[in-house]
Amino acid sequence: MNTARKQRRAPVALPKFWRPKLAEGVKLDAKLIHHDLVHRLETGTATVSDMWDWMETGFTYSQMFRLLKEDGVELTEDAEAAIAAQLNSYGAICKRLRQWRKVQLTKAELETARVATQVFDGLIDLDRNGIAVAAAEWSMRQMAQLRKAMPG
Repeated sequence: MNTARKQRRAPVALPKFWRPKLAEGVKLDAKLIHHDLVHRLETGTATVSDMWDWMETGFTYSQMFRLLKEDGVELTEDAEAAIAAQLNSYGAICKRLRQWRKVQLTKAELETARVATQVFDGLIDLDRNGIAVAAAEWSMRQMAQLRKAMPG
């Protein structure tokens, strides 16, 4: 009876070295989607939903950066600064959304988004040990909290 109970327990998470990397097609899709979101922001065609997706992407990649660094990957200070700059822009962007009910980025914020996009492309290529998936799951939880506090 004890053996049967032990076998029914929830499976233990796979050790990190057994977790799969993202497939190349998934990495390419992530890059294309992110570049499309930034293009929409640049052209003024971004919807509020696009803005939320873009912000979620930024949270995902910032978490990827942190997890990769913890996993021993050497990352540059410039990459860290680009990510921080994008995350720091979210407050002003959300404030304008709340005031004017539209998505609007300044020229400086758009340049920050372009630079961060290049960093993010490099991070997705460094994915290992399920880091991208863990980062995306964390990001979705963060965005759920943020969306509750903001108009849709």
